[in-house]
Amino acid sequence: MLNLRDIVVGLYGAMQFAKLDRGAIQYFGNTPEAFWRSFQAAIVTLPAYILLQLINIADVPINAGPMRILFVEICAYVVAWVLFPLIMTTISDTLQRGDKYYRFIVAWNWAIVPQVFLYLAVTTLASSGTLPASMAALLGICVLAAVLFYQGFIATCMLDIRPPAAAMIVVVDFAIALLLNQVTRSFYAGG
Repeated sequence: MLNLRDIVVGLYGAMQFAKLDRGAIQYFGNTPEAFWRSFQAAIVTLPAYILLQLINIADVPINAGPMRILFVEICAYVVAWVLFPLIMTTISDTLQRGDKYYRFIVAWNWAIVPQVFLYLAVTTLASSGTLPASMAALLGICVLAAVLFYQGFIATCMLDIRPPAAAMIVVVDFAIALLLNQVTRSFYAGG
């Protein structure tokens, strides 16, 4: 069941991080309960994610039926939300920041919500033809750079680490997303 208070506080904290406000740390709990509740962000994000995938799938050669695509996308969505937190258990321990793991994942999960809505807005603009292709590509690169910076800022603040370590975490997340996208699209080849 969705908890409106958790959603409002989580999104407010995520937006404060977008303003580069280090004080946003206070909006994210460092408990197992806060950790589990932060996965409500996956439910909040789901409608925008579905629209984003529908737009993106239009450009992908598909030789699979709708049920297969639905199954693959559902599995990929769940894996995307679970794999990074799982990998981060080892990374946070390696960085000797295991005591900050819960609050980091809580903030990271809530920060995904505005990122997905931003990607949806940019993808909608690009696919609608509102912007010339070159302008849409430039906007996409700028948004990607801003999101990567945003993620790095969150990692720096929430784990109390230096920017190079935060950059490594951002790269890990980005690599997971790219790999998962490639694997997901490979399943569209079958019918």
